[in-house]
Amino acid sequence: MAQSASGSVDASYDYAVGVTRGAGSNFHLAFRTLPRPMYRAMCVVYAYMRISDDLVDGCDVPSDSPRQALADWKGAVEQLPEPADHPLFPALSDVMARYGIERDWLLQVLVGMERDLDWREFPDFESLSGYCDQVAGMSGLCCQALWGADLSQTRELALTCGRAFQMTNILRDLTEDSHRGRCYLPADERVHFGCPEQMVENERFVPAWKKLICFQIERTQALYAEAQRLEDFLSGPGRRMFRIMFATYHGLLEQIMEDPDALATRRVRLTKSQKLTILITAPHRSLAFRFRRLRSIPLQADPSDAPLTSS
Repeated sequence: MAQSASGSVDASYDYAVGVTRGAGSNFHLAFRTLPRPMYRAMCVVYAYMRISDDLVDGCDVPSDSPRQALADWKGAVEQLPEPADHPLFPALSDVMARYGIERDWLLQVLVGMERDLDWREFPDFESLSGYCDQVAGMSGLCCQALWGADLSQTRELALTCGRAFQMTNILRDLTEDSHRGRCYLPADERVHFGCPEQMVENERFVPAWKKLICFQIERTQALYAEAQRLEDFLSGPGRRMFRIMFATYHGLLEQIMEDPDALATRRVRLTKSQKLTILITAPHRSLAFRFRRLRSIPLQADPSDAPLTSS
């Protein structure tokens, strides 16, 4: 019986690795630099987030049933670490036990995704921050646990980092989301900047939207500046992995900073060369170096008339 259970857990880890590799994640190659137990655990966490996201996107279920699929998935997660009929769960339960990952962190991710299904705008940045904590910050807590961090010291920084990462995603997807009738930027700030319904004109943001976007860029940069302190609480493979993830997301923000109007016509991406450079150099370079260099990059707009705070 014990041998059968062990085989089931090993097969479940193999399943998670397969999901991660098959998703074409930018981070899978970076995961491979980790010691094998940490690599497999990272794949389990990634696979959980990927499967959950696919349910919301309707990729693995009929297009009219993502709510029911997410509800069923959430109900199964609520039973962990009890056995459930999904190939990921034996490994997920094992990772939870080995690394102290809390079931509530996994459930909070799904609560945030439920909000995406039942779309409503965010009235202010406080409500948007709560959403960022759910869909990105909880993943950060899982990673911190895998990397052996003392969460009594790193929890708030991990949530701040999740907000920085998710705000980068929100900025990158701004035009794409607008085509779906969504805007994740806070409603009160859109009113403050006098943003009209039309966001883009002649392949550039209209002035009010440009000012709002630059304000969000500065806010997000401030979140990164705070979150970089996480590396001081990490060591070994965990620190190296964090630097890669941080540099990847921050590299996207750097591109947005250099040309915010690029967001009006395309989804900003890192080139293969940039990804390779990050993979090679980031593990061995303090994040403070990035911010010393970034001070030489001007923001291509003047947000000086924005009295709102950016943090």
